[in-house]
Amino acid sequence: MYLRGGLEIENFCEMFNRKMMKLSIKSHLRESFYRLKPLCDSVMVKPTAEHIAEFMAMVPTVKQENLQELQQYILFPFITHIKSAENEGKYDVLIQIIDAMTSVLQHIKVTTFDVTMKTERGLLSLVFDRAKTGMLADVPEELKLSVMKCLTALMLGVTVDVKVQILKTQVPVLAQAVFVSVHIAKLDRMRALRLASIECLNAHTMSHPEYTDENMHLKYPELDEPTADFLASILPGVLAALQDVAMCKNNPGHAVVVAALEATHRILCIAMHNKRLKKKPDISVQDFTFMIAKSNVARLDKDWRDKSCKELPMRSAEWYLLAGDKLQVVTRSLAPLATHEHHLVRREFAVLCARIIDECCDTLPSSVPLALDVLISMFTDDYKEVSEFCTGVVRSFFDKSSPDKKMAAMDGLCENFFTTLINLPRIFNHFDSSRQLSALNLVRGYIEVLRHEERPQRLTAARCDALCDALLAAAALQPELTLLTRPPGRDISITPVSYCPWLHLRHLDSKECQKALEGIIQLLGGCECAELLLDRLLELFHQRRDCELVYIMNLLGSAPDAPSSLAKRIINTYIEEDIWNLPLDIGTSEKPLTKAETLDPDVYNPRAWVKDSVPGLYEGATAVRYTDISYQCARVLTQPASDTCRTAAQWQRNLAMSCLLTEGVGVLARRLRDQYRPFLLRTLCLVLERVGSKYEILHKSGTKALTDIAEACGLRGPADLIARNADYFTSQISARLKKAWDVQSALQILTVVMTYSDTSILEYLYAIVEDVLVQSCDKYHQKNLFAYLQVFECFVYCIHQWFPIAADKKKKWTNNPKDYLKDFTEYVKNKEEVDRLLDAEELDMSGKSAEELYREDLKKREQEALECDETVTPEPPPLPKHVAVTKTILKRSINFIATKERDEGILAMHILLLGFPILQDYENELLPLVHQAWAPLVTKFVPQEPLVMKKAFELLVVIGDLCKDFIRSRAVKDVFPQLFQFLRSPGAAAGARDPRAAPAHALQLHALAHLPYLARDLGLDDRSLLPALAAVDRYLSRRQPRQLQELAVKFFKIMLKYNHGATWLHLRELCNNNEVLEPPTDKHVALQTLVGTPYSATNPDYDANIRLIFNLPPIEEPQ
Repeated sequence: MYLRGGLEIENFCEMFNRKMMKLSIKSHLRESFYRLKPLCDSVMVKPTAEHIAEFMAMVPTVKQENLQELQQYILFPFITHIKSAENEGKYDVLIQIIDAMTSVLQHIKVTTFDVTMKTERGLLSLVFDRAKTGMLADVPEELKLSVMKCLTALMLGVTVDVKVQILKTQVPVLAQAVFVSVHIAKLDRMRALRLASIECLNAHTMSHPEYTDENMHLKYPELDEPTADFLASILPGVLAALQDVAMCKNNPGHAVVVAALEATHRILCIAMHNKRLKKKPDISVQDFTFMIAKSNVARLDKDWRDKSCKELPMRSAEWYLLAGDKLQVVTRSLAPLATHEHHLVRREFAVLCARIIDECCDTLPSSVPLALDVLISMFTDDYKEVSEFCTGVVRSFFDKSSPDKKMAAMDGLCENFFTTLINLPRIFNHFDSSRQLSALNLVRGYIEVLRHEERPQRLTAARCDALCDALLAAAALQPELTLLTRPPGRDISITPVSYCPWLHLRHLDSKECQKALEGIIQLLGGCECAELLLDRLLELFHQRRDCELVYIMNLLGSAPDAPSSLAKRIINTYIEEDIWNLPLDIGTSEKPLTKAETLDPDVYNPRAWVKDSVPGLYEGATAVRYTDISYQCARVLTQPASDTCRTAAQWQRNLAMSCLLTEGVGVLARRLRDQYRPFLLRTLCLVLERVGSKYEILHKSGTKALTDIAEACGLRGPADLIARNADYFTSQISARLKKAWDVQSALQILTVVMTYSDTSILEYLYAIVEDVLVQSCDKYHQKNLFAYLQVFECFVYCIHQWFPIAADKKKKWTNNPKDYLKDFTEYVKNKEEVDRLLDAEELDMSGKSAEELYREDLKKREQEALECDETVTPEPPPLPKHVAVTKTILKRSINFIATKERDEGILAMHILLLGFPILQDYENELLPLVHQAWAPLVTKFVPQEPLVMKKAFELLVVIGDLCKDFIRSRAVKDVFPQLFQFLRSPGAAAGARDPRAAPAHALQLHALAHLPYLARDLGLDDRSLLPALAAVDRYLSRRQPRQLQELAVKFFKIMLKYNHGATWLHLRELCNNNEVLEPPTDKHVALQTLVGTPYSATNPDYDANIRLIFNLPPIEEPQ
């Protein structure tokens, strides 16, 4: 572009002449002027990149006061070019020109109104186009960025008097600049451009940090009123646009949102500050006259609320009230930012709300409750800075507010609190965890504010129902099928539980939401209304036994600042018999009586007696048993109360309820500490019942409660608690065993007590266990069979702990290679020597007749009979007491191996597995028991039940280790065919891939790991060993799971050490190759060449593992 003539050149020359005249007076400017003149002329005539670059390099070298004097001359070429039509579409040149203007404006203060407006209008014309969508010109974002920076520098460089003049006379131009800035921030996507446009907006609305102090108030008093008048005319539109910017889903990062929020509260608090609302301190007669006149006019006119802001007097009381209602919509739309992922956004939003309630509470009264809601919801923010800021703002608001304003705010909070409680169930039905967490945090904040001692208490009975309904909706529990599991092989020891598997909330699926709910309930425990709330919860609990109510009461009573009376009331409710003793089994009514139980039910019916109908039996009776009732007593044949659940749903619900009740006793004990001691005698046995329960979930809840009780009593753990009260427990067990309805409870307590006792109470336990053995023989107690077996298992386990068994000396395998040729040579030599000696003996005896030989043998037998030892073998010493009781337990447990109940059968085999090693030094007692157990044990080797078969195989391994070849023939005949059939079955290979076949896979692993040692212990010969080798062949394939391959390789390595010949030949047949094995030469034996070796398989699936068996390096595949 070239400007060689025309009006622009004439104007430039005229300006030059005037400047020269001034320079004659100000000689100190001449040097700077003559340095800048050539560059300005070049830019004016030919604004190329080189000329502009030279100009920009010169500007920093000129003194600032000289630039200030020469500003009109310097800016004139650039203002001319941005307004020139010849530069339209030349965006690169315009960007360079505008950047040069920005560098100049950053070094000067614009003192003339005309230069300011020319520059403003020229820059706006580049980015504003009324014909386009959004009224933004279709220009590159880079040009928009340069324009925004230049406009910002211009407004920041204008002097205060010029700013006042602009604010008073050029509102349309400023409004246009504000419109362009906010719409660029709203519609464009370039992050730097959006930030620059928001900064430009702040500069034009006088809310830029350059215009404000540390409190974000205007520095210059003369700008206060003009700025407020200007902002009042554009306020709703600007704030609505900034709201769109802040809530845009495509915001790149958090900086744009933070900038939009900062601009929002800066503009809002300048325009709507409390000081804008003029109030007279005194009321005069003229005021009454004006009020009456105004009311008369209002009757003729429509209501002022139906008018728009433009129709009302600017910045009047009515205008502020109406504007506040409209701005409330903007504030409400920004509410979701309280849960924004970035803490700086939440911090800036908190600042916005804080400034509303602190600086705009009079002009925006309708926004104050909403701002308080936002601040209250962020009381529990993850960032400490945000939470402390919000807490301090709310506390300061209530401390500084007048009583009337404080009361009004509290009324508004109570209404919002009530509304929030009503809406909570609807919020929980959604899957938005952040929204749920925000609602819970808001409720917690409300409670923290309303429960403050210095403020009027508003948590009264009127809102207790709504609060209870909201808490119940939040605490809705999800049914878990895992509650119904009953693992048969549980570890007897008590281990602390770090989580509560019975607590799975239906709606709150995140840990943060669950933690927030627990914090709310525990916060309520410290309120004045805690007793009232507990009354309502207990009332609901007696009406409907819901698990959610127990969960809430547990948290309410265990709150750190809750009164101890809450915990005591809750414990007394929990341990009521009809609440604690819920049916925990599912099933139908009992089977009809048989002749084995009674011959005549009219004379004696063993099932007709219940706790409240047994004549002559009272609480505490120890001498009268239910079987000692005479037929002379009148019988009340009442139907016994059902002790089983009718449906699986009821069963599941009762299990969850029992877990929550048990856990509640523990957490409430931890809250009471020393005050819990009066409850020890009433609750210890109840908790021990849970610890000894056959259900894993109840066992865990009892363990957790027992740990909490021990902590409350100041003890080291559950073991210390049980050991200190062992005498009390043994007396309770003895008393309960005499009552038919308390037998199961006694057995569960006995199991736990034995686990945590020592030999000091062994004599007491002998008597109790013997009584249990007698009762287990009664068919009436078959329903408690699992509890009996648990007692037996625990006793045997304790015997292991109290009387350690010496470890067996296992046979050590040597890795020395065998010289089979040398062994064969020695065999040939020995055979020749035996033949020679036999021939010599025949020659010696050839001289005697047959009759002489017969007489010699007869005489020899008579001498042996006379020399026989006639001493009497002494009787063996009596068995130790613990061995005798263990023998009796094992003998009794054998009867339950073949039971139809799977879990009971597995537990019976587990008892034998633990008990047989105790009798390893008493062979005469062990072998008969093994003989008795063999027949029912064989029935458990059923491939269709891999879990049962695995436990049976474990027992077989123990028996083989103890009895050796005593069971060899029976194992080969009765057990191995079933076991090998399972190992060869196609379905067994799917165990590692199919979760449903996990028990089968576990059986595979166990069988392959222990089968070689079982074969060694039984002393299997070649014929019996071959089926075992054939069953394990398939697991050498590389297509099997890696773990099974490793166990198969280990199996064959052990078998090579045990029976090298049979294993070597079997692997040779499996490899099926034609490799030639040359024999060594020997003078005694002529050996033949052998075709086929066991070192390399023709099947590539087996070759790698075959080589591993013999520790051969793998064959490298050709590349």
